[in-house]
Amino acid sequence: MTRRDEDQIPLLEVTPVTVVPLHQPRWEPDAMLIESAIAGRVRYANLQPHEKPWLVAQLTAAGHTTDTIAAWLHCSRRTVQTARSEPVGVLTAALLAAERAQADAEHRARAARISPAAITDLVREVERLKATRGQLIDQLAEMRRKCDTPCPPQIVILHPPRRRARRAPECTLPLFEMGA
Repeated sequence: MTRRDEDQIPLLEVTPVTVVPLHQPRWEPDAMLIESAIAGRVRYANLQPHEKPWLVAQLTAAGHTTDTIAAWLHCSRRTVQTARSEPVGVLTAALLAAERAQADAEHRARAARISPAAITDLVREVERLKATRGQLIDQLAEMRRKCDTPCPPQIVILHPPRRRARRAPECTLPLFEMGA
């Protein structure tokens, strides 16, 4: 291609394009944030606006007091109370209460499914295992009684003698030079 051919090729105009995501990624709570807050490594001022009420609601649902949460997050009691009243905090508290109620209902349903015959079988199995444990303890005690022979007062270890004497070094250098 010559220089003339390049001049004849029309150049396309490029317009700047911005990429817009089709959807915003959903915020997912960080479970490790709770442990970090309890350890005192998280400051309330450094949290994102949507994380603040979520974290306070989680700590409140775990049974921690306002004073304790304020001390962990290095903020005031009023700030903790304000975060509890924010919409995210209220919704998180309601969600946690609903999850706890569902877990309790599932636990009660599982407990109701256990029949009295199954409970009797479980009690028998526990008694059998306790008896087996008792037998093993008795066997261990009997073995200790059988093996309880006194040890000699001292243990004597005999090393075989050397077959040949050690050679003296041919030449040794003095460690210190005298008179120098």
